[in-house]
Amino acid sequence: MEDLKIQAKETSFFDSLSKWSTFWTYIKVKAHHPGIRKYSKNTAWMFTARIGSMLVSFLATAYIARNLGPGNFGQLSYAVSFVSLFSFLYSLGIDNVLYRDLIKHPGKKNEYLGSAFFIKMSTGIITALIIIIFALILTKDTISLILIFILSGTFLFNSFQIINYEFQSRVEAKYPSIISFCVSFTLNILKILVILYGKGVIYLAIILLLESILYAGAYLLIYKVKLKEKITDWKFDKDITISLIKDSWPLIFTGVFAMIYARIDQVFIKHMIDSHAVGIYDSAVRIVEVWYFLPSIIVSSLFPAIMNAKLTSIKLYESRLTKLAILLTVLSVGIAIPMTFFASLIIKIVYGPAFIDAVIILKIYIWSGIGSFLSNLAGCYLIVENKRKLLFFFNFVPMITNVILNLLWIPSYGIIGSAYATLISYSLGPIFLIIVQHIGDRFTKKPQLAK
Repeated sequence: MEDLKIQAKETSFFDSLSKWSTFWTYIKVKAHHPGIRKYSKNTAWMFTARIGSMLVSFLATAYIARNLGPGNFGQLSYAVSFVSLFSFLYSLGIDNVLYRDLIKHPGKKNEYLGSAFFIKMSTGIITALIIIIFALILTKDTISLILIFILSGTFLFNSFQIINYEFQSRVEAKYPSIISFCVSFTLNILKILVILYGKGVIYLAIILLLESILYAGAYLLIYKVKLKEKITDWKFDKDITISLIKDSWPLIFTGVFAMIYARIDQVFIKHMIDSHAVGIYDSAVRIVEVWYFLPSIIVSSLFPAIMNAKLTSIKLYESRLTKLAILLTVLSVGIAIPMTFFASLIIKIVYGPAFIDAVIILKIYIWSGIGSFLSNLAGCYLIVENKRKLLFFFNFVPMITNVILNLLWIPSYGIIGSAYATLISYSLGPIFLIIVQHIGDRFTKKPQLAK
């Protein structure tokens, strides 16, 4: 009897070894699959460049904030937020649609790029003019006006960044990633030099304008050198232009809503409190946004794989979406927990005692990352499914909630109320989509016939 038990244990042990061996063999086979290697390499380039860029940018921002103080730093943050509120007019929501169509129709890339460039250049000029008009009406502070005027010029050069989508559609993120890091490194060194030489926020705004110019030149260079292509081959196509705008019209509102609930809090804080409060609030936001590159890189890099899965197998498509949702949830929670516990230490080390009031904002704001991470995937899913109306409400509900809560809570609770408003509004998007999808599945489910 004892011998049988020992034999059973040995058999169980060797069965376990066999299973683990099979598992690792499966992993090795998958790791050498050409498709997985291609997407992994593409993701690695994007991830590495973004990590490097974010690290350099974060260190430079911390140094700048320490030296400017909450007041001046808040003034610059307000100008950036004000200009960002109008960026939807420039993009018209065509970026994701262009990316999708470049994947689907590689043979018509010149027509798509030419049409997108025409749209971007036209809207860039219009957006800059509208920003200046609204700034003159709403902003009384002279320094803030000058900063906004300078930053509005970035829209005139950003049109060339559509070249990035051509590289992404080819799953070739290497060269755009190198550009991203080099430009970020150069610009942040210049920002530090501005502070070292005792210059103010106006010079920092000029450097932000220079950033868009450098990106334009770099993208034109790699497009010509690496792809052996010329922008003179781009062609304006009326039908494609109309198609891009038609398919992206819900994304226009998506851009409006996303930008409003991402930036309106700082604009409200400036007008309801002051620049000092904006500086305190934005210092915490900057730390949280350091992590926002993770979902955007992961989702954008795997976007072609998800689209291809939908073409071959619905089951595979749904499986990839589910696994990606789990991964993003685990990542966001894994970031939020330690950031909450060490918030005080982080603020003191990064910004210094002058920004100590940002600790509570960081503890609250960091948990909005869960909703933000999942919203990246949800947006990707709705674009693939071409659920334009649902995409509209997916972004409208969080936006209007954020605006209302900010208006109600900032007068009563200050910047803490604004942080809670952001946390709630960021969480609403994924919750709203789950509820709507669940209701839709129940109504579309075919009834079982009685036997």
